Amino acid sequence: MNKDEKPQSLKPLSDEYGNMHYLADELARGGQGVVFRTKDADLAVKQPLDTSGQPDKNANLRDRFQNIRLLPMPPRIPVSLPLANLRDEPGYVMRLLSGMKPFVVFDLDGRTKKELEDRKPALAQWLAGIPDKEMALRLFHYSSTGSTRRRLFALSKCASILARLHSAGLVYGDISTNNAFIGEGSSREVWLIDADNMRFELLSGGISVYTPGYGAPEVVRGTDSARPRSDCWAFAVMAFKTLALCHPFIGKKVLEPDDDEGGWDAEPVSDGAPADLDEQAYAGYLPFVDDEEDDSNEGVDGLPRALVATPGLRRIFQETFGAGRDQQHCRPAMAFWALELAKAFDHTLECPECKMSFYADDHESCPYCGEERPAFIRVKTSRWEILIPSSTTEAALPHRLFHPFSFEHNDDTEYEAALDFTAKTAFPIRGTKAFPDKLTFGFVGVGQ
Repeated sequence: MNKDEKPQSLKPLSDEYGNMHYLADELARGGQGVVFRTKDADLAVKQPLDTSGQPDKNANLRDRFQNIRLLPMPPRIPVSLPLANLRDEPGYVMRLLSGMKPFVVFDLDGRTKKELEDRKPALAQWLAGIPDKEMALRLFHYSSTGSTRRRLFALSKCASILARLHSAGLVYGDISTNNAFIGEGSSREVWLIDADNMRFELLSGGISVYTPGYGAPEVVRGTDSARPRSDCWAFAVMAFKTLALCHPFIGKKVLEPDDDEGGWDAEPVSDGAPADLDEQAYAGYLPFVDDEEDDSNEGVDGLPRALVATPGLRRIFQETFGAGRDQQHCRPAMAFWALELAKAFDHTLECPECKMSFYADDHESCPYCGEERPAFIRVKTSRWEILIPSSTTEAALPHRLFHPFSFEHNDDTEYEAALDFTAKTAFPIRGTKAFPDKLTFGFVGVGQ
């Protein structure tokens, strides 16, 4: 099928049980296939593609997906598994909640950028004053897609899903912004789709599939197969790109190569390394753009890391892309990502003026537009701490405030509180049991 062809114009597809599925809009497209939403809001269809971008008639999916169905999936885990194979076409039907979009919506890709440029949106004063119009547009898109706060939330939920898969001995295999989905608006749903490559970790062999730019060095070079630690690498790349708006290995060496380093026809940097600088970067032959010991490939674009990542997050980025570049065992497990991303999310506030979010404890005013930091309530226990805007009158206090961090339940509501910032009071509501003594509420005024 031609990419520009309207899927609605095609005949419906029948699955192995005789159900008919009418394709709607295209959701995501990658090297292995294309995902379409169907006219049933909770179902999607994935079809494998051949090298020409057409449905791969030679793909044998039946045995593969029968095996996936037998994997010991953790209960209630939000991973979209095959429900039924298509009958006369290669592909399968899977569950997908309505109103979900891939993490790629956080990226300002070429098409989104062109749409913004054609629309010529009115930029707020803080954006209009940025001399670099490219960066102004990127920040406009960053803000309109939830800024740092929504990205941290999405990534923390995704990390928790992966941590649960790894704890069951499973490898996801192909993490990228096309395979992680988040609900629109205020939805707190995050799902992984495309379970094609999910399997047990193997001592040797096994299929290793990756999205270009996300593959761990050992997978890209073919020296090892996909493992939980290669999942950790791919997730870290996605997290860095999503938060900082740049790839963790596309730095000065790639974007501003010296004459003696060359460009596309540069000499290999070591045995087996490709000549192309981008390929060297993606295969882990070049240093991390924020490497603390080697600045030869330092970053030349993206957002300042201190604005979008806490010290804890910056540390695990360093561990993953520094020592972890060559030593897999040095990469932090997904549990650490889930924990640190949730902590970071809980310490952000949204600026009421420009709608960008920032770490409230680090700034007395918004680092983007200069507006005074809004008032907030610091809710704290011996285990955890969260910041709640002063405008909130009713708040759900999550499980992670009171219990050890849970990959499945950390976001569940444990208590509900009625908050009054003016009176500096907080009470349980709607039959909620009395607050535990260890729970405290601190009321912090504007700019304090």
